Amino acid sequence: MISTPLTAAVLAALLLIISLTVAQTSSRPIQIKNESGKRAEVFWVNPSTGEHIKQTSSFLVNGQTLELNSYVNHTFLVKEFLTEDEPNECKGDPENYKSPTRSPLCRPPSQAYITVNDNDEQVIHIKKDMEIETEDSKSKAREMISSITSKCEEEAKSRISASSSGGQLSLDQVLDSFVACANPLVVNKLEEAHKESKVQAAMRMEMGAQWEDYSCADQSLPTSAPKSVHNWMDGGGKGHEVGVLLDRDEAKIHYVKHFITPEECQAIEAAAAPSLHKATVADGAGGSELVKSRKAMQAGISVPWDKEGDGNPIAAVSRRIYDYVNDATGYNLEEAGQEDIMSIQYEGRGLDDDEPDRYRPHCDGQCDGLLFKPSGRVATMVMYCEAPSVGGATNFRNVGIHVKPEAGTAVFFSYLGSDFITDNRLTEHSCCPVLEGNKKIAVQWLRMGVDEENPWSSFNTLGVKYSETLDQ
Repeated sequence: MISTPLTAAVLAALLLIISLTVAQTSSRPIQIKNESGKRAEVFWVNPSTGEHIKQTSSFLVNGQTLELNSYVNHTFLVKEFLTEDEPNECKGDPENYKSPTRSPLCRPPSQAYITVNDNDEQVIHIKKDMEIETEDSKSKAREMISSITSKCEEEAKSRISASSSGGQLSLDQVLDSFVACANPLVVNKLEEAHKESKVQAAMRMEMGAQWEDYSCADQSLPTSAPKSVHNWMDGGGKGHEVGVLLDRDEAKIHYVKHFITPEECQAIEAAAAPSLHKATVADGAGGSELVKSRKAMQAGISVPWDKEGDGNPIAAVSRRIYDYVNDATGYNLEEAGQEDIMSIQYEGRGLDDDEPDRYRPHCDGQCDGLLFKPSGRVATMVMYCEAPSVGGATNFRNVGIHVKPEAGTAVFFSYLGSDFITDNRLTEHSCCPVLEGNKKIAVQWLRMGVDEENPWSSFNTLGVKYSETLDQ
């Protein structure tokens, strides 16, 4: 048994280490979101020299987010990026725009300064005319506290005015005492909960990466056991076994047995064959690019809705998709303006392949735990048409869910809560390396906020309309 003095000494040493670590760790991750409607540049201001050091290779388009690891009290300059057709005399530092030789039509680029504070999860929003709005964990806590104390204050006033007994504290004394007591208690509770959730999220991500390596390597690993199983009846009166793997308001994962038929798969594959090309991913600036993390062939095919009444197999499975997703989520999505069905094909080239076809961990939608951006993806239906003999599982690493491909089965997952807050990486997933045989899937990504007049193709990969990415 450890003696009391030794225990105290150990605790004191631990507390000292923690306090020193906290004191020396002033790094803060920040996000800078361009919501100005303009293109913007971000510069770090060197505190020693005042030099402006650009933080991007070009500029941030409207809707783009820049993620940085910075430090408390570091300052950034956010400045409107002038278009190339601006006259040369209209460019330069804003301080020089008072020159009488300049054209009266010239205007300085709007700009603003940002200083990193001591709070966590800082998100800086660049609004119209480069106005800055900052949100962080402590400011959210203060807003909540203010709401709570205001409500309690009103209740206290009501109770005191209704009391007829004498000799009590004055109203001001009661309120001052209540607010002084409630504020620090609520702040402490909120900050403790926030810190704990951050620790748990970090642990989940780290454990998820390790779990993914193990589960993708274990070719005998079956599909995760469902939490519950029920039967879903499609529009044609056919029943389908549904296994619920994850059931949260903001994140659901299901498998659906016998969802797609061989005839429907063949029709999708035949329609995709002429336009198969290497798969791309969103590039973070509104476009797409080829990357090593995704190796597959793909082609999008439009759904012939005008042939739905004629029994067209592609239209038939598409209608089944919308029926299932709306039944499972209540999103009430319609087919108008939605993305094409994507045919994706992975080829297995043997166990010794150094660069097998695969898709490393990614999110299909926003997946950041923030307020949903209209027109974004909210759900995915992955339908397995051909399963490889080795590899190719769909792996949700952050929730420990593994789905082994089975021809005809579909995997559904959604990532938007009823409060319009998006899933925070719970549905992040990957396609494990395909080693032997081929994996052929048909994928439907479903969006909220699109329609016939505002189809998915009118938005870039940041969820911003192409017509709004140009300077006004």
